[in-house]
Amino acid sequence: MQTENDTGQLGSDKIARLLVRFSVPAITGMLVMATYNIVDTIFVGMLGSEAIAALSIAFPFQMMLGAFAIGTGVGAASLISRSLGAGQKEIAQRTVGQVITLSVIAGIIVAAAGFLFLRPLLAIFGATPEIMGLTGEYVIVITTGSMMLFLLMALNNVVRGVGRPTLSMQIMIISSVVNVVLDPIFIFTLGLGVQGAALATVLAKIIGVIIMLHFFITGRGEIKINWSSLIPHSYTIRQIYIIGFPAMILQASTNVSLMIANNILAAYGHLPIAALGLIFRLIMFALMPVIGVSQGLLPIIGYNYGARKPGRIREAIGKGLFISITVVTFLGVCYFTWPSLFLSIFSREAELIELGSYALRIMVIMFPTIAAQITFTTYFQAAGRGWPSLLLSVLRELLVFIPLLFIFSGAFGLNGVWIARPASDLIAFLVTFFLFRREMKMLGSSGQQQLARMEEN
Repeated sequence: MQTENDTGQLGSDKIARLLVRFSVPAITGMLVMATYNIVDTIFVGMLGSEAIAALSIAFPFQMMLGAFAIGTGVGAASLISRSLGAGQKEIAQRTVGQVITLSVIAGIIVAAAGFLFLRPLLAIFGATPEIMGLTGEYVIVITTGSMMLFLLMALNNVVRGVGRPTLSMQIMIISSVVNVVLDPIFIFTLGLGVQGAALATVLAKIIGVIIMLHFFITGRGEIKINWSSLIPHSYTIRQIYIIGFPAMILQASTNVSLMIANNILAAYGHLPIAALGLIFRLIMFALMPVIGVSQGLLPIIGYNYGARKPGRIREAIGKGLFISITVVTFLGVCYFTWPSLFLSIFSREAELIELGSYALRIMVIMFPTIAAQITFTTYFQAAGRGWPSLLLSVLRELLVFIPLLFIFSGAFGLNGVWIARPASDLIAFLVTFFLFRREMKMLGSSGQQQLARMEEN
């Protein structure tokens, strides 16, 4: 009888079936998380546009913390998938333990930094005097509970890496539902405002972490951690971040660019900051299915790369790319056609909706290219191709978008901030496509030999 944790199926089952098995739970979990973010913003939006602006400043800060967790989780998931594909179960087991240790250490450091340097950090992220207090109320709770954020996001990737995507989905759904239930209680019933939203977030993540740790400690899956696996192991940590560092940079670069955009927008008041925050949430909601597909592709590509089956790698990428582009194009058209409808979910302030609608139409023009870039980058991550993955991770945000942000905002003012986004999407896609096409040519008729050579580089 086939079970979900039978990782051998990754090398033999039909690609379409594997994509459904691994991507649908990931997509569901990601959409639930995105829905939680939207609902969270709706509740905070009831407190006014200044509260939305405060949350917009806190969001990139919070996601900057998440960058570490995502990078750790992606790197660990890739290492685990390749290890299981090569029959090296002990390496996979040790990798899970390292993820837990790294998350705990990072959580302690961030909590201390939050208490010592909160206001300077918020100023760097673009908080103006009018929203500094509200932003600080939210962020201090997030930094205090950051260990839970690290553990949940990192282990979520690991659970998928060991072949349990459904469990990953269930945990994210439970955590998000708890968050949504607690939000109105903490924000309104207890009168805690934006700080209540942060408390609800931390408590919900604690629930998810407890479930994940129980899974690994009790050995319900293929891997069971023990105390020895928690001892820092330099080689394993290095292998995690060879792949995880590019994913970390990708996530961090997105938030660095958002931070810089917020600082530029601060000159125009809190409304553009609030508008960008709402648009970013809508864009992230649209990209969640793409990210879910890429997370589903990661163990499939990683396992077949370890097993040296290039044909299955190409097939997985092709099918995943088709799904991602189709979904994101549909949602992009919806955003472009009815922008005010989507923005009015968060706020009824006419000026905010008018500004946001104009900006949203501009920023979704190149949506399909983002889906393609995410899919292509996933291949390099799953295959352990660290340097190409790193280049592609920093390309779109750090190397293209941020320079265009300064150039276009200087030339066109507020409009330049909106225009910089689709321009950078197109340029980054062209470079990514060139590198990916060259990589696929290497997986030609002599694919297995090329895989061996690529692993040596």
